[in-house]
Amino acid sequence: MPTDPKLMPEPSHILVVDDSPTQLRQIQFLLEKEGYIVQTAMDGVEALASIEEHLPLVVVTDLQMPEMNGLELVASLKGTMPSLPVILTTSQGSEEIANQALKAGAASYVPKRELNETLIPVLHQVMAVTNAAKAVPPVAQNALESNITLEVSNDESQIPDIISRLELPMVELDLFDEGERMQIAMALDEALLNAMIHGNLEVSSELRQTDNGEPYVNMIAERKKLSPYRERKVKIQLDATNEEITFVIRDEGPGFDAAALRDPTDPENLERAGGRGLLLINAFMDEVSHNEIGNEIRMVKRKVTSDDAESDNDND
Repeated sequence: MPTDPKLMPEPSHILVVDDSPTQLRQIQFLLEKEGYIVQTAMDGVEALASIEEHLPLVVVTDLQMPEMNGLELVASLKGTMPSLPVILTTSQGSEEIANQALKAGAASYVPKRELNETLIPVLHQVMAVTNAAKAVPPVAQNALESNITLEVSNDESQIPDIISRLELPMVELDLFDEGERMQIAMALDEALLNAMIHGNLEVSSELRQTDNGEPYVNMIAERKKLSPYRERKVKIQLDATNEEITFVIRDEGPGFDAAALRDPTDPENLERAGGRGLLLINAFMDEVSHNEIGNEIRMVKRKVTSDDAESDNDND
């Protein structure tokens, strides 16, 4: 019988799951260097036992493991602890199973070849988004629909507060469980960052790959002070019913050729720099589209009914 998370001690550590002692040590070193307390497990079975004893803040898990692999671990946690965020570590050749795990409930992923550069930023992103989702207050379930329009500046520090505001209609309309809301929040985080940084400020993600990302950070800071970049806004439109929610996020930049993007649904893009944001959005949303000039993204998420779930089971 799984332990009730509400009765467990307050989370204070990160659980790392990997059957390779070398990989465990590498990830543990990176996390402890940042001041995190780390516990480890060698496979999914051992991880579940550890989680039942003491709930972690986040689970960082490999995909390919004996006994119970990362996909099976994600599926198990989705059923018992949907609000516990799981970050995958992916190696070449595990793209397809990683894509399945994202759709099954994982919050994000980090290619193993990018652990040193990417693990900590992704962890911070996931924890910020998770905290933003938890900040949504409980409300009466009396709403029939909701419409919100926001216009915001290019200050990425306000994104958690924006996400909390956009989460509220999902709670009011009882649209999704905690795990699904966390994934929607991750998609919103990626879309808002893209609109602010790549759209309005016109800063390329390729700059993150040079000199530890310093040119990327410097250009963002510089363009926030310069015209026309600093005057540009991001407009957010939310339309929700008790069956689905639609987000439209538009920036005031020049746009881009959406047709020239690498296929965001191709699992091979898990291992490519710059491909993770759109892949996460497409994994977590039911519909994703861009306007003709590429400065607007439309994302739709539908509530899964019991009939839909039974249909999915019949197709498996």
